[in-house]
Amino acid sequence: MNKNLTSPFSALVGLLLVKALLMILLIQYSGLQLAPDEAQYWTWSENLDWGYYSKPPGIAWQIWLGTQFFGNTVMGVRIGAVILSFFISISVYFLAIAAGLQQRTAFWAGVISALSPMGFFASYYATTDIGMVFFWTLCCIVLVRALRLHITPQYILFGLLVGLGALYKWPIYLIWVLVVCTLPFVPIFRSWRIIPGFVLSLLGLLPSVIWNMERGWPTFRHVWVAMSGGHAAKTSLFHGNFWDFFGAQAALLSPIFFLFLLFAFVALWRHWQKIPLTLKFCGLFSLLILIPYQTAALFQKIQGNWCVFVYPMATVFVAWYLCEFVSWGKKWLSIGVGVSLLLVGIIFAVPLVQVYGIGPHIPLQMNRLNECMGWNNIEQGLEDVGYDPNTQILLSDTYQMTSLLSFYAPQQKRAYFLNLSGRRLNQFSFWPGIEKGQSGLFVTYQEAPFEQGRYQQELESYFDQVTFLGFAPILEIYGEVGKVILIFSCEGYTGKSPSKTRHY
Repeated sequence: MNKNLTSPFSALVGLLLVKALLMILLIQYSGLQLAPDEAQYWTWSENLDWGYYSKPPGIAWQIWLGTQFFGNTVMGVRIGAVILSFFISISVYFLAIAAGLQQRTAFWAGVISALSPMGFFASYYATTDIGMVFFWTLCCIVLVRALRLHITPQYILFGLLVGLGALYKWPIYLIWVLVVCTLPFVPIFRSWRIIPGFVLSLLGLLPSVIWNMERGWPTFRHVWVAMSGGHAAKTSLFHGNFWDFFGAQAALLSPIFFLFLLFAFVALWRHWQKIPLTLKFCGLFSLLILIPYQTAALFQKIQGNWCVFVYPMATVFVAWYLCEFVSWGKKWLSIGVGVSLLLVGIIFAVPLVQVYGIGPHIPLQMNRLNECMGWNNIEQGLEDVGYDPNTQILLSDTYQMTSLLSFYAPQQKRAYFLNLSGRRLNQFSFWPGIEKGQSGLFVTYQEAPFEQGRYQQELESYFDQVTFLGFAPILEIYGEVGKVILIFSCEGYTGKSPSKTRHY
């Protein structure tokens, strides 16, 4: 094969391997721990099932596989993210090739995908987004390739990929909506094969359906509540988070590349006739996803990561704009990557600045990695008060802390969730609860300022004897305690349960 044809891809693979090694070293030696949701997904992987309360089973299966090689460690939980992120950038490269772009342009599409803030954090955190984005990108390759070759898409393959993506997150089914929207304008997309492809894709729901059938369909109710903004959400005009959501999108892609994505959208409108069909498709697909989400953010809070699946096509569109549409764009590729690396570097440097007390004083709340700090000291805090995992249970009143206790406490036994405040259901609500007569430690955490709060009185409603054992510091910043865990000794569970919540 011609060296000139293979060198951009080889260069991309080499870059991605270096990045993967860097992420492995960062995971292993950065001193940062699991985020609460990652710890929750790990508890799922310890109890493999067809589904879980808030998500399909894909992330649990992924983490289970990682822990078979690396044990119940942070690396075991996150190694799947490193691998999937590698292949997402590779698939973005082939998406650009499928769109008919030059290999150098495809190389830059892969680079933007890998070295954007979103690309770095996709390699670092074990989340449900990563698996869905991977299969979404493969679906896009099927569609774009069909457009370039003027053939009917392979809808059976397409449906299979959608179904696999649905094992991670259900928003992947939105791609069918986009396909249907294009049918009046793209004749080659019209085929009876779309029906068996769609039916095949629905098999991705089957594991969750099996799990939900005997439990009152909690996952489906939870997703509906999330999509509608929650029970107490305001849905009137300007009560959303429009600018926060907009800023989150700019931060995910990197401000420079997001700015040029907007420029590319303008070019799509002004030069419609000159732009190849495959690039029109990438641009319109991106707009048809971003505009509804951005509009919804006018009315209710929309999480910044809810539409990350837009960025494989958007990245290809940006790479085309800077490499092939404008003559001055190539220098901005390096600038954009540099800005992205600077942003990521600052985010990862802030925890070191705080822990070692160097540089300017940065409040803990401004640390984007705050949720990954301090948890490894939970074990010491529990041992200092005499915790015995063989005779005592651990419990907390949030799924986040219950998950962290399960992972970071001695022997990694699953902790119990005691819903003192009537919080919404979570996976712990569907697992066996505390048995009458059991004793153990109730643990929660606080950031400064610290106070004993309401827990003593509330816990006395469920245990024969409750004793506050004190605050155990788990994180110091600038030489001062920034996080503590509150520990209560709870003797003799009475068997009484908090009132069951109906919140999903």
